[in-house]
Amino acid sequence: MTQKAVARARRVVTALSLFLVLALVSAFILDRLFPFPVDRLEPAPSTRVLDRNGKSLRYFLAPDGMWRFPVTLDEVSPDLVTALIHSEDRHFRHHPGVNPLAVIRAMWSNLRHGRVVSGASTIPMQVARMADPHPRTFGTKLVEALRALQLSAHYSKEQILTWYVNLAPFGGNVVGVGAASWQYFGKKPDALSLGEIALLSVLPRSPSRYNPLKNPEAALKVRNQVLKRFARDGVFSEARIAESQSRPLLASRAAVPQAAPHFCRWLRSRLPEQAVLRSSLDKRMQGIVESAIASRLEELRRAAIGSVAVVVLHTRTREILAYAGSPDFWDTARQGQVDNALSRRSPGSTLKPFLYALAFDQGHLTPGSMLLDVPTDFGGYMPENYGQDFQGLISARMALATSLNVPAARLLARCGLAPFHDLLRRGGLTTLDRPAAHYGLSLALGGCEVRLLELVNLYATLGAGGEYRPVRPLAGGDRHGGTQIISPEASAMVLDILAATRRPEMSDSWEFTVGAPAVAWKTGTSFGHRDAWAAGLSQELAIGVWAGNPDGSQCKNISGTLHAGPLLFDLFRMLSPGTTSLPRFAAPALRRIPVCALSGHRPGPACPTTLTQAIAGVTSLPVCTLHKRIFVDPETGLRLHGDCLLSRTAREETALIWPAELVAYRMAQGAPLPGLPKVHPDCPDVPEEKGPLIQSPSARTPYLIRPDAPPEFQRLALVAAPGTGAAVHYWYVDGRYVGHASPETPCFVTLEPGRHSASVTDDLGRGSQIHFVVRELADPQRGTALRDAARPR
Repeated sequence: MTQKAVARARRVVTALSLFLVLALVSAFILDRLFPFPVDRLEPAPSTRVLDRNGKSLRYFLAPDGMWRFPVTLDEVSPDLVTALIHSEDRHFRHHPGVNPLAVIRAMWSNLRHGRVVSGASTIPMQVARMADPHPRTFGTKLVEALRALQLSAHYSKEQILTWYVNLAPFGGNVVGVGAASWQYFGKKPDALSLGEIALLSVLPRSPSRYNPLKNPEAALKVRNQVLKRFARDGVFSEARIAESQSRPLLASRAAVPQAAPHFCRWLRSRLPEQAVLRSSLDKRMQGIVESAIASRLEELRRAAIGSVAVVVLHTRTREILAYAGSPDFWDTARQGQVDNALSRRSPGSTLKPFLYALAFDQGHLTPGSMLLDVPTDFGGYMPENYGQDFQGLISARMALATSLNVPAARLLARCGLAPFHDLLRRGGLTTLDRPAAHYGLSLALGGCEVRLLELVNLYATLGAGGEYRPVRPLAGGDRHGGTQIISPEASAMVLDILAATRRPEMSDSWEFTVGAPAVAWKTGTSFGHRDAWAAGLSQELAIGVWAGNPDGSQCKNISGTLHAGPLLFDLFRMLSPGTTSLPRFAAPALRRIPVCALSGHRPGPACPTTLTQAIAGVTSLPVCTLHKRIFVDPETGLRLHGDCLLSRTAREETALIWPAELVAYRMAQGAPLPGLPKVHPDCPDVPEEKGPLIQSPSARTPYLIRPDAPPEFQRLALVAAPGTGAAVHYWYVDGRYVGHASPETPCFVTLEPGRHSASVTDDLGRGSQIHFVVRELADPQRGTALRDAARPR
């Protein structure tokens, strides 16, 4: 070789080297300046909600309105992967993103026709086009080629193929093989037949033309053509291809699952970006719940109750097993799409068990403790019982079992509003979003708002020995991290009370019914007669039922016992058949202690005793003050005291010193309680115990009211001269509690014409009563009042 030739060769090599170096540097810089938009290769998926066993519940379109079910290559039939590669890019596993021979062939064809008629698109080039779609031009093809090279330089063949199978268009709003397999054949992409695979392998080329739903003949024809090509190229065995060609192409639009629509909508709103949600729901149990609701619906509608919601939780794990927000999601006339399981509603008496649990944990109450159920004025707030009557003295067990309001309000005043509010908040009631003082003592009676889902979880907390856990809408997950908000001992005492409550579906002797599931349960009826509630626990399930109208309208005579309780027990019989025990958990500090059989306090020397449950080291009861040992003259029954006992024969007896409020109530009802016997006159060392003496009103003179004067300016003063040592006067008019005050402070009432009674009792249990008359002045212009009844203040 001549010297000139050598020099020329060196210059060519140098130029080529510089070109390659510049090309590599340019490629590196461009790659850094214009990275591949990988985020566009993973658009938001459709959402599939499955039950705990993998059964479909509901599918949701992706935000852009597409059906898009991303899959991994492991979830796709290997035959489908082979068919796609053979149909779209036979040399996919060998080229760097662009097939040079195919590019040269396509360029020659396009130049001959003067337009793009052949694309030579490899799978990486198609993925690049899916990431940034543009009209087909020479320029865009060049960009796609460069992007394909860039994509192949950074990602594996498996990753690129995964993107392709998930982004390929399959007609209409169907994207990816996951959605196409389901939409056209109702199958998963790993369960397709060879004939179905053949069609899907070419469907992305012309989704409209080969759509098996719209053009079944064209789809069948192209399927057979593809199968012949597979046979010719030896892709699959001739026997399989022959068998596939002999089969018809059976394609039908898949029905979109619509089970548990309220639950699925709520779950998807919590996890909107997750493609597959394997929920905790049990599809079988969901069907049972919906059937049970339907069976009770006509009966409820006759009572003007338009909707029902049910939530079923697993007591220990807090998994949501069934969830119905209304009887029919699609019933727009009855607002079926309103999710009543999440609506904020007044809970009625359903929070009372947790107040009693708090009192047990604070140590000043046991199930055997006696509570007062008498008219009580809390600074202008006077709660009433559901039946508008009063029991007088009642045990905590019976007060909770019969859901009395007044003992609950008095108990809350004793326990403290803030601790109870805090307990409910820690128990997951997020709707208690105002300070405790906002709710007042009505909090114990339902003067707040709760959600059914959160309320059922609060009951599940009781069934788990007082350990709170958040609800779990997904299967599996963390089973740890609970928070103890109620002691196991207090939980056990409350469950024992609730389990003994009479059940609506059985007679009074229901506990002897063979096969009846053991259930601890509570009902509630909201303020304004708008909501009926029932919540209960079996050994493993916590179930809650709400009944009412979604718009909050009133339902006359609505009752938790009548309208929610029966459905609750329908569900327990269906879901927990044969369950004979309540939730089990350790309560090591639970003891049985002796208490006074009447007061429930620590027994004094004169008390008859009984046993009740208590918490060792926590329960601290006062000594009973109801029973008092006295001595009486056996002939007269008069009380003896001091030196009288030395000169007379005496008999020892036990007297009852009743609470003053109870004495006042019973006196006002005309059924006074017996007090201490009077002191024998021969016992001068005992001072006479005088009770209050009513001074106003008077029984001697009628009171006149003027019809032309406002009632608030004609109020009658209630005044009594106090007895020895009295600190409080309790006033009743016509058997109705009107208030209490110190002896020197009068109470005022407005009265209608007629005969009336007034009674007063002091805090020592002494009292008096009178009858008086109120008349209306017939001629206000000429008449004069005999006594001034109006003492405005």
